[in-house]
Amino acid sequence: MKKERFEQKCVPPGFPFSSELTYFTVGILCAALYSLRFVLDYWNARHALFRQNPLTGEWVLEEGARIAPFSEILGSALTGFLILACSLLVFVVLHYQSHFHGSRSIYLMRRLPDRWELHRRCLVGPVLGILCCVVTAGILLLLYFAVYRFATPQECLTPLGGELYGRA
Repeated sequence: MKKERFEQKCVPPGFPFSSELTYFTVGILCAALYSLRFVLDYWNARHALFRQNPLTGEWVLEEGARIAPFSEILGSALTGFLILACSLLVFVVLHYQSHFHGSRSIYLMRRLPDRWELHRRCLVGPVLGILCCVVTAGILLLLYFAVYRFATPQECLTPLGGELYGRA
């Protein structure tokens, strides 16, 4: 018996895996590019902390300046990953639907000795894509927080919990 490749096990028979992979690749690249708006928002917020000395022309930190909280600067920068993850749920529906309409292989899938084969073929690809979105968004969140925390002058950071209790 011919051994199936991993990507063939992730999609229903006859389903175009390459187009699904292309959709995911373009989607995650667009989400990552959209998340870079954090860098622009952070740069603007950090730049607002300084003023230019009219005599010397150098940039000086303003007295008592505070940068906006991280959550405010981050805003909706990671929303692209959420949108992509939700759109991958459509592929779950398409995978199940292809068994009923396209190849009508639902009858064969129900007779297989491995009763989880149908669900594996319909769920593995989209679930891996969703996990990839979550991991990428988590890594970018940590990276952006590190930039916020370590590139901002210490005296301009709001104390943790300060904005929650009005002690900013």
